[in-house]
Amino acid sequence: MIPDRDLYLSQCKRRFGAGNPERLNAEPGKFALWEWMVRTGKRPHFVRSDLGLEANETHWSAETGYGAPEPDWCFERFGMSRTRMHDGRILCVGGEHEDFYDPDFCIYNDVIVLRPEAGHPTCTTGSGQVEIYGYPRDIFPPTDFHTATLVGSQLILIGRLGYDADGRLGPTPVFALDTDTYKITRLDCVGNDPGWIFEHHAWLDAGSHAITVRGGRIVRPEFKRTQRFQGIYRLHLDGLRWECVSPTDGFRRFEIEAVALGENFAEPGGELFRPTAVPHAWLEPLGSDDCRTFQIDVSGARISFLPLYSTVRVTVEGTLPAATHEAVFREILANLCRCDAEWQLCELDPNGDWYERK
Repeated sequence: MIPDRDLYLSQCKRRFGAGNPERLNAEPGKFALWEWMVRTGKRPHFVRSDLGLEANETHWSAETGYGAPEPDWCFERFGMSRTRMHDGRILCVGGEHEDFYDPDFCIYNDVIVLRPEAGHPTCTTGSGQVEIYGYPRDIFPPTDFHTATLVGSQLILIGRLGYDADGRLGPTPVFALDTDTYKITRLDCVGNDPGWIFEHHAWLDAGSHAITVRGGRIVRPEFKRTQRFQGIYRLHLDGLRWECVSPTDGFRRFEIEAVALGENFAEPGGELFRPTAVPHAWLEPLGSDDCRTFQIDVSGARISFLPLYSTVRVTVEGTLPAATHEAVFREILANLCRCDAEWQLCELDPNGDWYERK
């Protein structure tokens, strides 16, 4: 289905659900535009242009300053969690489109379920069925850059960046998504929580029935800007009790630079950052399809790789044994040689910027 102008204008705006949950596209044709946006990954700006519609731009008002229009709905998002279920479903939660300066900037609170066709083990955005669930804002606030940890039939959602208006200086937000009914429940936790964290890493320790949280960033009321989160915290699921494991954690930054490019050089892709010699878990990327940070979990530590053509920015959140650390980087450097280039590794000041050498 290619949307026409009337369909786009009638369905292009975001809306919150009326139930917990409300299946928004339960009726055929209802929210058909949203399904099409999921399958194509189109940005609203370009769809409007293709249809000959006026851009959904920000306009200047002498009385009020800049005034943003209501954003058009979009599935091209940053900070959206994607969880692959054992039955082939993919559960996509929240996320944001662009940033505050964009007329279509929006932080979402929906759950998009990609379901395989009968007889097929997996699916993509272009195959299978699309189910869209909405929620009241007071039940499930707009959520982005959270973590989603599967525990039995529940997806435990921890942290978010969110809007200022949603009280983001309170305790760490924790929600449970029932993966059978898609009902969302706010979890009231006790103990010393990590604060308003986002872009962090969560790791399930099934033996202790707890989720360990580390890395990422944190919003603190005493700072005007967000800060790097430096602690290690554990949420004990029996009793929903937070524990501070350590106020500080290991954090290192590296830059891998191509020092000699061959004629067939190409920017490295995600498959090059998966070391076969070191056990690891592949984590879903934080960004959208055109701006990806690739991540792996090695024994609870998160290693992130951001390719920027001939350089790769690397962060290690957590402490690894020296032999494991060396094995990971040895194989990554060998893999990068497949891009027709020679590469060198340099460690940077963990508290500096990406242009300062250690």
